[in-house]
Amino acid sequence: MKVSVLYGNEPVSVDIPDSRFMGVFRVKEPLGVDEDRVIEDSLNNPIGRRLEDYDAESVLISVNDQTRLTPTPKLLDHILRRVSAKRLKIIVATGSHRAPTEEEYRSMILGHHYDRLRGVTVAHDCRKSEFVDLGVTSRGTPILVNREVFQHDLLVTISSVEPHYFAGYSGGRKMFAPGLCMYETIEKNHRFALMPEAALGKLKGNPVHEDLEEIAKAVVERVSIFSLNTAINGEGMVWAAKAGDPFQSFYSIVRDVESYYLVKLPREAGITIAVAPRSMGIDLYQAQKAIEATKLVTRVGGVIILVAPCWDGIGPRNFYDLLVSGDRGEIIRRIWEDYKLGYHKAAKLLDAIEKFNIYAVTNLSGEVLTRIGIKPFNSLQKALDEALSSVEGEVAVLPEASICVPRIAES
Repeated sequence: MKVSVLYGNEPVSVDIPDSRFMGVFRVKEPLGVDEDRVIEDSLNNPIGRRLEDYDAESVLISVNDQTRLTPTPKLLDHILRRVSAKRLKIIVATGSHRAPTEEEYRSMILGHHYDRLRGVTVAHDCRKSEFVDLGVTSRGTPILVNREVFQHDLLVTISSVEPHYFAGYSGGRKMFAPGLCMYETIEKNHRFALMPEAALGKLKGNPVHEDLEEIAKAVVERVSIFSLNTAINGEGMVWAAKAGDPFQSFYSIVRDVESYYLVKLPREAGITIAVAPRSMGIDLYQAQKAIEATKLVTRVGGVIILVAPCWDGIGPRNFYDLLVSGDRGEIIRRIWEDYKLGYHKAAKLLDAIEKFNIYAVTNLSGEVLTRIGIKPFNSLQKALDEALSSVEGEVAVLPEASICVPRIAES
């Protein structure tokens, strides 16, 4: 069986023996959806006040960074025609990520709005921006939020909501934290990712999510917020949208996302091909999410083949530097006793490396991967051929592993 998947933005094919082929398990977004109508309907019928009903002379629009597939230029088309403020500013909610490059501003974030909006667009910097102290959450996380948020009459957040491997789902309240928060806030919140309740597709009882929501509520108490939350497919096309109240619109879109991103396999696979398509494979830090999802449907001792170019390299290095710093016992001790941002990523990846054989088809050097226990390949076919000769079991392909919620179907 010949199967095609994305290596970044480019299709690559792999031949899987029919006798070992379980199937290709894709997310199930509705087909034939009119994106513009979906977005317009959400803005015409928001949960709460319409955007044009806000009497705001100064508006700040918070948008996703280059690590998300959110079709920000299209969403701005609909938002901007409803905003008549005298002062408009765009802020990229980078969280702890790097600032976008000019090419990323032009091609991914602002698109055809680049010439008009680049001069009023800034990137959040979790270390160098100025912050306002809003106290602490019930879990002790300091609420330190970019001062820019409070210098406008209205904050508009634009996000896409996808399954997230420890926050439950991305988007929504994540546009406040980690999106626009200080490094200390992000680091403290992400430590809760070490807890088992912080899991893919889980919100109730998830300490990361509940902490993030407290931070968002602290912001909402001090500035008017209008949110546009969308559901997108693997190409970044909008198939559902909810607007208005930042919390109700988020929970409403989550119900849609849950319906379509759940992927059911008939049984555990011996080999899974975990694809981090397009910008979801920008670096190893982001691509790891594909591994995390695939762990849920792979037999312990089996092979997970990560497919991600990682053209930006490793990404934030804390997690990688920790993984190469000593033996397993020392690494685990440091994760719990001296937590730093990124260590949750190390903990999750260490768990995967211990339970599965991890192969990776990337642009990273072989040495970078080998040092942390991942076997490098420059060809998906070569990786699969070795896996087939090494372990038993069927091959399952997850073309959107970064954003799906895979489960084993109940018998």
